[in-house]
Parts: sequence; C-alpha cells; structure tokens
Amino acid sequence: MSEQPSLIELALLELLASKRSLSLEEVSSELGLERGEVLEAFEKLSRNYMVKLEGGRISWFNGDNPSLFKPWGWMTHYKVVAGSTMVAARFLNPWSIVVAEYQLSGRGRFGKNWVSNLGGLWVTYKLRASPRAASISSIAIPLAVVEALEKNSNVVFNVKWPNDITFKGKKIAGVLLEAESIGEDIILYAGLGVNVNNEPPLDTATSLKSIIGELTPRNKILSIITSLVSRIEHYARRSENIIREYTSRLETLGRRVVVESEEGQLEGVVEDVDEQGRIVLKTDKGLMSLEPYKARSLRYVD
Repeated sequence: MSEQPSLIELALLELLASKRSLSLEEVSSELGLERGEVLEAFEKLSRNYMVKLEGGRISWFNGDNPSLFKPWGWMTHYKVVAGSTMVAARFLNPWSIVVAEYQLSGRGRFGKNWVSNLGGLWVTYKLRASPRAASISSIAIPLAVVEALEKNSNVVFNVKWPNDITFKGKKIAGVLLEAESIGEDIILYAGLGVNVNNEPPLDTATSLKSIIGELTPRNKILSIITSLVSRIEHYARRSENIIREYTSRLETLGRRVVVESEEGQLEGVVEDVDEQGRIVLKTDKGLMSLEPYKARSLRYVD
C-alpha cells in the first residue's frame, strides 16, 4: 500500500512551490525543522518528484512544478492539498484549471474513492462548451490523456470503456465528467487522475514511472492535455475522426462484458461506440446501447 504523505513532506512541497530553490538552512528556518527532518522529507519526496539536493540547496525542477504552469486562456489554481479538485472547481469561473498534489477526498465516478498520492496529476478543467462538444467529451478527453502519455513515452496505451486509460490491462488514468446547463451552453467539468510519478496502491493500477523506469516532468503531460481540451469545439466538428481514433484504442471492443448500470446488470459483446461514447452491446435480447454516465462498472467475462 502507498503510504500517506507526512505533514512535513506537504509543508516542504508548499515551500518549494513558491520558492523553487532554498538552502537547507532556509528550509529549517522556514519550517522550524531540524536538518535531519528536512533531509528525511527530501528523500521521501525525491521518489515521486524531480527535486534535487546540490551544494546544500534543495530545488524543484520547473517542468515538474504545476504551480508554474500558466497556459494561455486558462486560469490555473494550484493547491498542495485539496479535498477534491472537482469540488474546488465549482466555485471558479469557466476556463479554470485546478491542480492538487494531494486530495483528501478524491473521487471517481459514482462517488468511488480515488487514491491521489504524491507524484500524480490530479486535475479538474472547468470550461464552457456547446452541447455537441460536451457530448463528445467522453471520447475526446480520454484520447487527450492517451496522447499526452504516449508523447512522453515510447508506449502504447488503450481505453477501457467508459473512462479508464490502461497499459497491459492495468489502469494508469481515469476521467470523471460532470456538466450543468447555462442557457444554450454547457459548463463542463473534466476531472483527470493520472498516475505519473506516484505509486498506486492497487495491483490493478500502474504509473508512468513504473512503466518507463524514471520520473517524467508532469507539466509536459499537463500542457498536452490542456492544449487538446482547449480544442474540444474543433474535435466536435470532426467527430468521425475522433470516433475512429477512439475505436482503435478501445480495448473493450469485441469483448464480452458485464456492465453494472442504474437499470441493473447487462451482459453482451461490445459491437460499437458512437460519438456520445455510448457502447452498443450484442445481448441475448438483441442490440442494446448504454450511455457512459449510466455505467457503474464494467468487467470482462471472456
């Protein structure tokens, strides 16, 4: 199991996020810690962050520090600790990004707990979208995560319907989408949990660090995802290409599955997926479609 971060680790992260580089003496003075306590916290952080100790100074590589991420057209709200980035985003204007190093109550779909330990990317995007763009988001946003991961590795990733990104059957990222209507437009909340440099506590999950064997600058991943999310309206106008790309990555296609939904249990072979992310199942009663937001869970039975 992944251990919870100590208050000292979180305090050191907060300090490095604002100062970026400090001497050991400055850290001791700022946090009121003995030198040994500072070194112990640094050692723990170095497993999951691109921090270094050189010449008696601790520094954090800019490309791994999301507090420095300032994309054009977005307002970034960086927090070392948050209850949930999804909840925090509710109180912000559209075109806001909330990034947290650690979530106290991170959640997935249907309120499921999401372990958000140090070194991962825990992000929520809040944006204004047309109904068409919002409807295709369940396809376009998982693809954005796939592209960001692949551009930072020589690895191919897949999608497990409805919202997981996987590598060799293990989950590396998840997407949570929520929306509310504002006039003719939709306010879309896209919550992402990406295992980058953290150590997932479950055997069914993996991280980019585990796959490629080294730490990855998280701002590179964040930058690619943000760029693609910014173009959601563009993707809505070329939905055929997005569906084709999504289908090519959908490991669930052609598999016999059992889906737990709001209406009960549904079993069948996944035949297709449409631009709204609905899968078409071939069941004993014929073809049936299911919206992604209704699926509580999906498991393979073949």
